[in-house]
Amino acid sequence: MTPTTASARSVAGLALGLGVLAGSAALARRTRSDTEIEMFRSANTLPNAAFPAVWTAMQYGTFGAVPAAAVVALAARRPRLAGSIALGGTAAWVTAKAAKRVVARGRPASIIDGVQQRGAEEGDHGFPSGHAAVSTVMTVVLWPDVPPSGRVALSALTGLVPFGRMYVGAHLPLDLVGGSALGLALGSVINLVRRHGGSPGRQASSR
Repeated sequence: MTPTTASARSVAGLALGLGVLAGSAALARRTRSDTEIEMFRSANTLPNAAFPAVWTAMQYGTFGAVPAAAVVALAARRPRLAGSIALGGTAAWVTAKAAKRVVARGRPASIIDGVQQRGAEEGDHGFPSGHAAVSTVMTVVLWPDVPPSGRVALSALTGLVPFGRMYVGAHLPLDLVGGSALGLALGSVINLVRRHGGSPGRQASSR
């Protein structure tokens, strides 16, 4: 991929992320839809036996995954990548927390009946999902630096995190769309900075 193509993709990712984030936030402030509830229940009502596998995959979207991935990048002597992961993951988590207060959409259990809650959640607001934002931003930042096989794994994890958040009863679908869009926008900005010679954290070493 040429630098021009990569930059164009990042610009497109930024525009798409911001557009979807704004649109999903507007929808999330309205009355819930039957379609969204049905999508949520299709995941939330699956058997409890799936919990260990779902929970394991869902950890990719936790804030703890950010320093862990950054340490791996440092161990691989990729300080700029480590800085990008740390900056992107932290920004996604903090921005999602701030956006929750603005949209002020409740968790599924406060909106609909019969939610199966698997584990406790911090905070009463659901939109946007911090887990979806973190998993997406890390995938976007890592994407240029991993081989095709690694991209398959990243794509799978990025899809499983939102699914897992519905399965455990933590988020409705629009929460996850908004979180993923936020992560896409932030990751695209970071990739643009890296592509044009910037360095999150002002790392002295090159990739």
